[in-house]
Amino acid sequence: MQTENPLAAPSYPLSDKHPSEVWRRQQQILGRVALGGDREGILCDIVRLAEEQTGDGMLASILLLSEDGEHLELGGAPSLPDEYNAAIEGMVIGEGEGSCGTAAATGQAVFVEDIATDPLWADFRDLALSHGLGACWSVPIKAGDGTVLGTFANYYCEPRQPSELDREIIEAIALTTSIAVERIRLERMRNRAEEATALVLEELQHRVKNAFALAQSLINLNVPAALSARDLADKVNGKLRAIASAQDLIIVRNAAGRSNEMTSIRTLLATILGPLGYGDADDRICLKGEGQRVDAQSISGLAMVFHELATNATKYGALTDAGGKVSIEWHTTPEGLLMQWAENGGPQTTAPEVQNFGTRLVASTISQLGAEIDYEWRADGLRVQITLPLASVVE
Repeated sequence: MQTENPLAAPSYPLSDKHPSEVWRRQQQILGRVALGGDREGILCDIVRLAEEQTGDGMLASILLLSEDGEHLELGGAPSLPDEYNAAIEGMVIGEGEGSCGTAAATGQAVFVEDIATDPLWADFRDLALSHGLGACWSVPIKAGDGTVLGTFANYYCEPRQPSELDREIIEAIALTTSIAVERIRLERMRNRAEEATALVLEELQHRVKNAFALAQSLINLNVPAALSARDLADKVNGKLRAIASAQDLIIVRNAAGRSNEMTSIRTLLATILGPLGYGDADDRICLKGEGQRVDAQSISGLAMVFHELATNATKYGALTDAGGKVSIEWHTTPEGLLMQWAENGGPQTTAPEVQNFGTRLVASTISQLGAEIDYEWRADGLRVQITLPLASVVE
């Protein structure tokens, strides 16, 4: 059985205007795709090629599927009005959502001959007509497995019915576009995978350094009260085992299909701060709050954030001094779950001039949780306030 080579020149004419030149330019575009060229530039060149090819005033656009799979985002439409492009950016995919929204939803070509009367354009009719657009033909851009990647559309200023040649042209351009978009998508996925790997390695290095710093702090804090070398070893070993338990909270357990049972804020904080003195007779660390519980994703994120705060307190803050204290309070407000971290009795704190990896990691985690964090660098110690959305609180 013969198979069709998608890169082979089509047997039908792409247009009556120098088809060999059209195909040569398509090959050039695909060559740029293979070399990892600029996505926006490539897609705009495909659009311009289609517009030049017809030579009848056609305006084209490429819309791409959003990451959530529910919207269309602008890929390239250099000839359409900027106001129009801005208005349809992020349009919802669905039947009845114009030519492109419907084509993306159904996976079928949609040829609207008269925007002024077609019901598919009910929600966009005034917008299109105000920019002089009278007809819109849209075909889905598909990956090799049939997955819809976006749409390729032809616009005309007057109502117009597509001829057989028009259909061939738009389908041929859609094929070129699909090859380009799929390659660009795969390249983007590869880049993200590389970035994720680099981030994991950087985070691992950061955690290893913090683990050594914590171990050193524990030894320094326990030496004065140790009765003997054996007593010191017992105390430090016990706290190191507690640190290992706290580290488990930072890993998202439900990623492997297991639920995270540590959903109590108090249990979370006690586990993280126990090795640093919570529960000791000197009350260096005080927890004050009710039994609020949060979902698994939030508990893992908060574990990372509070572990970072605790580590910094032992390296630079209140827990570097024998008289230093840390208090954490939390309660529910109409805005969300409010958590306050307060250090006292340590060295004077100042805002860092440069954000290190730990600070960036905290900011990224807070953003992923949809939470907010505020720092107050005071002479008597650091203050941190975290507000977690109420949706994350488990009743």
